[in-house]
Amino acid sequence: MADPADNAARDDRYVIADPAWFPEGFDPGRGEILFVATDRGQLAEQPFLDGRWDRARNPQTRISTRSLSSRLSHTQGEKRLIWHTGFCCSTLLAKALDRPGCNLSLCEPQILVDIAEARRTGALSRESAPAIAQFAFFLLSRPLAAGERITIKSSPAANSLLQHMTGGTTDPMLFLFSDCRSFLVSICKLGEDGRKYARRLFLALLADGHSQAQWPAGKLLSLSDLELAAIVWHMQIAEFRRALAGLPPGSAVSLDCDALLAAPEECLQRLDEFFALGIGTQALRDIVAGPLFRRNAKTGEDFFDASRRRAEHDNITKAMGRDLIRIVMQSYEICRTTPQTAPLPHPLVPLDKNYVL
Repeated sequence: MADPADNAARDDRYVIADPAWFPEGFDPGRGEILFVATDRGQLAEQPFLDGRWDRARNPQTRISTRSLSSRLSHTQGEKRLIWHTGFCCSTLLAKALDRPGCNLSLCEPQILVDIAEARRTGALSRESAPAIAQFAFFLLSRPLAAGERITIKSSPAANSLLQHMTGGTTDPMLFLFSDCRSFLVSICKLGEDGRKYARRLFLALLADGHSQAQWPAGKLLSLSDLELAAIVWHMQIAEFRRALAGLPPGSAVSLDCDALLAAPEECLQRLDEFFALGIGTQALRDIVAGPLFRRNAKTGEDFFDASRRRAEHDNITKAMGRDLIRIVMQSYEICRTTPQTAPLPHPLVPLDKNYVL
């Protein structure tokens, strides 16, 4: 961890050069990137690198983006990227790929959400947003250990930054998703918190200019929480499909989380090869057989595995009855650009399933 007593640690060049200074956020009002001094262990253990991460006792500093103007368009870092719809085992997957000496997984850094939100609100101009986003990804991709890869799992609220990552990038990307029905079941499982989350995400994506939401206000207000949540799922799929169309061949793959739960070892091995992490077959086999796949990756709750997840989803599906089927089918009628087969191309592990019923 960087030494807060070291005056050099407050020098902009030192902070940028030292990956122990982690970019925790972006303040658009002051035009500053916020840094916190940390270490690999702290970063790896966090299910979310956002406001839920308690780093109040860690040394902190800020750097004005104005002082970085000469660096913003000339920085690149080697990284792997995971984009996801939410409620698709993304935290489990990221944690499964985290192995000292091979890969550090960063789960949903707040700085990316801050930049995406600043762009939506106009606090960050559309002209300056790409450079700031690219520099944030560069800062996140600095390895804390020699030879170790960095995999960044972004938050769904930052998926709009995808438009700044296409057009010639060679960073390998995974697009992880759940199907629409499972997405709705997960929202239902969280109760009121899930419904609030879906509405907040809808409002965020609405500001990104999605055609799926260009309706009169009266029509939007007439939708139930779950009907709106279904539209949110389609909006994310549309964003992913647009991005995939602009990426170089072979640089991106997709994965249905049901495939991960059905064949975790195969999925992890293929992703290890695709991301070139070097974790290896035996280590991944041990990870799948170990405690990670027996607990809730977000909360650490024990005795939570694929079979329990299935049972909980089945119970909610039965309780929702025909309403669930109606909402899913209605959403496909509204959002006709979403295929009724696998919603994304280039599957890492193909899965034969019905995505509408």
